[in-house]
Amino acid sequence: MTISLAPKSLTHQHLLAAANTELSSRAGRETFRVLDVGCGKGDLIAFLQAGLTDLNPGADIEVHGFDVTDTLAEYPEFPGSTVDRLEGLMPGVPWAERITSVSQHEAWPYPDGAFDIVVSNQVLEHVVSLPSFLAQLSRVLGPGGCSMHVFPLRNALCDGHVLMPLIHRVRGHEQRAAMARMWRQMRVGNNRSGDIRETAERISTYLHLGTTYRYFEEFSQESKRAGLKLSYRYTQELYQQKISAMLGHGGLAGYRRSRRAVIDWLAFCALRHVSSITLVLEK
Repeated sequence: MTISLAPKSLTHQHLLAAANTELSSRAGRETFRVLDVGCGKGDLIAFLQAGLTDLNPGADIEVHGFDVTDTLAEYPEFPGSTVDRLEGLMPGVPWAERITSVSQHEAWPYPDGAFDIVVSNQVLEHVVSLPSFLAQLSRVLGPGGCSMHVFPLRNALCDGHVLMPLIHRVRGHEQRAAMARMWRQMRVGNNRSGDIRETAERISTYLHLGTTYRYFEEFSQESKRAGLKLSYRYTQELYQQKISAMLGHGGLAGYRRSRRAVIDWLAFCALRHVSSITLVLEK
């Protein structure tokens, strides 16, 4: 049965197209297992399950997901609430077996080499221990497996959570709070109500406790230690999705596999300052 689900964001359409591109290079397989790290309410899981099934009619697609419960204050009923939601969207899929939770101090609850594709959307800027994350990623990826992660680097000019320029680059609570007050007085950002000083303190605390922005060099070094090959292909394609949407052409369902490394590099160097990049990590 074909189930049509609209993407909740362009990053969802982008990850579908990237995952579909990778799966298309593995033609002949009967079953593909995909993992969404930091799945939250399950919007991306549902979209990938429906989209990849439609785009690969001869394959059995299994999309799984987990999230870290000790950082999920906004989803206190997880994973039950996500399972219920997915069962309402796509009945007949054993979602209770596919959605789970874990502490940030625990290993991911999957056997070695369990997945062909791993994705995450706006997750890596929240990861506290990058070596632990990459070690688990390397462990659960099967031979030749590929992961794609959409998130902002520290290079980005504007924080995507509070929508204030450069504030995520500032170290020190008082300095961040002072910058938040400045932007708040200029009515910049998405926190425009309430007391300015209290709002600034809350923003500074959130950025300190809830985010860990990194430069690309740290990902490059740590991925080598984890035995993962790193690239930034598909970064420019996210912006192709945005242009396609602006022109009313609809979402792209796949990308070209053949690449020109210099074009990818130039696009990455420019776009890492604009917004999110796409980091590709492979076994």
